[in-house]
Amino acid sequence: MVVLVLVAGARTYMQRQSVPVTASFVTQEAVDDETTRLWIDVTRRDTSVPTYCIVTAVDYDFAEVGRREVIVPAGGDELIHVGVDLPVRKPAVSGRIYGCSEDIPFYMDTSQTYTAAYSAPTA
Repeated sequence: MVVLVLVAGARTYMQRQSVPVTASFVTQEAVDDETTRLWIDVTRRDTSVPTYCIVTAVDYDFAEVGRREVIVPAGGDELIHVGVDLPVRKPAVSGRIYGCSEDIPFYMDTSQTYTAAYSAPTA
């Protein structure tokens, strides 16, 4: 039994070490009725590679009320604190990290950070 616990622990440790980028939710604040700001900490193993994370804002029922893809450009420290403004459909009370990756989608420009809220122009 002890050997199985040690093997499981070693496997978990090795899997966590192989993840190139992780993020954790720190806090949330309301900017206005249509915007919330999420603060996240992003840890990158290789700071010379741009990464991106998907963050979501949630309401009291844990329903997603806003989502944003955030580019973290190459360079800087291994651990960075990022503020992300999200447009929301309803007031948000918390946030979540959907995931992070070094594999940037083709439609994203790594020279931008995508942290400001965006409102579509009205007709």
